[in-house]
Amino acid sequence: MKSTVTLAVLLITTGANAQTAASWGFNSTLSGSPGSNISATAASLGSSIVSNAFNGSTEFYGQDGWPTGAVDLNAYLQFSVSPSSGYTLVLNNVAMTIRRSNTGSPSGAGPNNWTLRSSLDGYTADLATNSMTFNYATFTVSLPAAFQNLTGAVSFRLYGFNTTINSGGNSRLVFDNISITGQAVSGVLAEQSITLTARPTTGAVNLRWQSLGISAGADYTLQRSFDGTNFSAIDRQPATDASNYQYSDISLPASGKVFYRVLAEQQAGVSVISSTSVVNIGQQAAATAIRSVAASAGAIRTLLHLAEGGTYRAERLVYRWQARLPSDDQRAGR
Repeated sequence: MKSTVTLAVLLITTGANAQTAASWGFNSTLSGSPGSNISATAASLGSSIVSNAFNGSTEFYGQDGWPTGAVDLNAYLQFSVSPSSGYTLVLNNVAMTIRRSNTGSPSGAGPNNWTLRSSLDGYTADLATNSMTFNYATFTVSLPAAFQNLTGAVSFRLYGFNTTINSGGNSRLVFDNISITGQAVSGVLAEQSITLTARPTTGAVNLRWQSLGISAGADYTLQRSFDGTNFSAIDRQPATDASNYQYSDISLPASGKVFYRVLAEQQAGVSVISSTSVVNIGQQAAATAIRSVAASAGAIRTLLHLAEGGTYRAERLVYRWQARLPSDDQRAGR
């Protein structure tokens, strides 16, 4: 492993005991079933989707209008939740059991890919994206810090895109069940956070995390994923009076992305989870480097080649140079 890009993370405060904030079963109705002190809107399709129907009273589909290329901002399924007055929403994740149509020859028609976005940023950033087939699969999307302590409504839009239609097939995105894990709590939660940093070394990734507002008696679980969706525990540590923790991961692939996050489970039943840090394994050292440095008019300018998009911090750079004195031959005019 020669270089990487590491994403710093912020806090997530999650609800306890994996409660269901709301669910949509699509059993002959688009209405949602909310949890205590939560309201849920009926699911709806965007204006680009031509038609829709229930299939056998156990699933629902939107047909035609799914784009063959990139995301169409009007081709989606939308569902929303909001807290009752005096309550705060604490949302952990969204789980979606979906597929494309199994019609056509060979079987399979409709969107090959999906992405989930939310109203918190005007549906601009992907919370998660993945591929799908004509067989049902359940995708679970962990929600970041912005979904903690919500005092108002939030809407999600599930977009289907990259559509293909085999001979005789129907362009459909089919929904069997969608659920949001979380709860409504009275008032506003106290601030709690975990900040995770992942730094690569030769043959390992060194992980450090800092906690805020998490009391002794909690347990930290460091989790790792190779696809950004399915995480498994690789280390557990008890919380102490210290706020800094570390672990070195040496079980790494030869190349590819590795995703990390930390979960703190507290005795009071409230959990806290960090956002996800992403590390690229096996990139060339030259992938992130200073390409040139130029000094003029009292300023220094440099061009950087960065291996991957992200947020970077420029530390202060100190350059030393000395004037080149003329040689004896130069002074003599030779």
